[in-house]
Amino acid sequence: MKLDREMEMLINEIPLLHHGGLLGGGADDDADLSFLIHELAAMGVVDGDDDPPPPPLPAPAADFLSFSIFNYPKKGDNHLVSSHPFSIANYCAHMPSLFDPLPFDASTAAADGWDIRCSPSPPPPSAPPAATPRPSRCKNSRKKNGGAMAAAASPKKYGGATAAAAGKPARGESLAGLRGFMCQVARDQHGCRFLQQRLDDGKREVDAIFAGVSRHAAQLMVDPFGNYLMQKLLAVCDAGQRKQLVLTLTADPFVLVRISLNVHGTRAVQKLIESLRTREEIRLVVDALRPGFLELIKDPNGNHVVQKCLQSFEADDNKAIFDAASVHCLGIGMQCHGCCVLQRCIARSRGEHREKLVAAIACNGFELAQDAYGNYVVQYVIDLKIPNANSSLAQQFEGKYIHLSMQKFSSNVVEKCLKVFKEADKANIILELLAMPHLEQLLQHPYANYVIYSALQNSKGSLHSALTNAIRPHVELLRTSPYCKRIYSRALLKK
Repeated sequence: MKLDREMEMLINEIPLLHHGGLLGGGADDDADLSFLIHELAAMGVVDGDDDPPPPPLPAPAADFLSFSIFNYPKKGDNHLVSSHPFSIANYCAHMPSLFDPLPFDASTAAADGWDIRCSPSPPPPSAPPAATPRPSRCKNSRKKNGGAMAAAASPKKYGGATAAAAGKPARGESLAGLRGFMCQVARDQHGCRFLQQRLDDGKREVDAIFAGVSRHAAQLMVDPFGNYLMQKLLAVCDAGQRKQLVLTLTADPFVLVRISLNVHGTRAVQKLIESLRTREEIRLVVDALRPGFLELIKDPNGNHVVQKCLQSFEADDNKAIFDAASVHCLGIGMQCHGCCVLQRCIARSRGEHREKLVAAIACNGFELAQDAYGNYVVQYVIDLKIPNANSSLAQQFEGKYIHLSMQKFSSNVVEKCLKVFKEADKANIILELLAMPHLEQLLQHPYANYVIYSALQNSKGSLHSALTNAIRPHVELLRTSPYCKRIYSRALLKK
């Protein structure tokens, strides 16, 4: 049936050629007509010419950018006249389709300037196409398939599972591609975490990261994320790298001070102080911090750096801190952070450094005792029970105990004196209280009543009897006053 249709189509074209329907008449019409006659003769419909067909013309040169490599039949080309019986199979074999894959000639592509390496390789003939997973009706299967698809669509959210299945590919990558960008990567949250993980991979990675960030140590120490990388780098670097960081940070003395005052930098500097091993490194760091000791001690971030120095270094290495604390003990002791540093200085100092510091505090005891923070420093010194210091404080407080007892902060100091001082000094305090013309004012005072209670607890003998005898006439007042409940105690009054 298909062969009959082909013959019918060829026969129907003959009158169109005679009337110029296809080519409009001319020399080419005879050639087209001859083409059809030869085809019909091959099929046995008409008689063909006795003359053999002319030899085929040479094929034109192939052009990679055009489709001339396909020999499409053209009207008037006698070399396409079939010399064998016409068939659809033979016709299709010689007539390529536009949907067939284009042949690739490497030599032609190279001559035209194409990049052969970028040319896609044809798929292997044996590999079947990947089948698209069909949605399952089972609820559990849908959950599993949905989880896999979500992991592929969102690698950040499912990064842990993907990395575990792939054997941590990210950590195995080379750091060479980050050259010149290591500082920027360290200041990113995920980049900083990646670099911290690479520090655990060995000395080679430590050296590579150190080379990329060492020049930017001051910037990274105050960065919200970079400071964590610097802390870990200080923990794993060798002695030479640590000394190089110390030299970089101490080249300008105020650089290390500014870093210590920063909320992020203070942690990095504390880690730096913990990692120091040689006297030379300690000296460089202390000398760099020396110009800002007073500011650091009073700062909420910097005071931790000074305390870390006191905790990590020997007393001789902290001599500069002790000297600064002795000179500025009054200003330091009356500040919320400074009072803690001052107490730490006393605890860590030894020998002449401690004596000098305690003597300086005792000389300013009266002012410090009345301060909200300084009173803690005075109480700390009193608890040390250093004879010279307590004698100096007793001399300063003498004749002023009533004044000190009626203040909120200094009343705590007077109570401490009644507990720690020698008996003679305690007697002087109680006698000064009894000399008060209106003792009931002290009994009803919101702060002085605690001093009277401490005097009753820490006195004995005739001195205690004199104190209770002075209080008994005011028993009715003690029952009604809100501040006298502790004093109104039969056990104490009967002692």
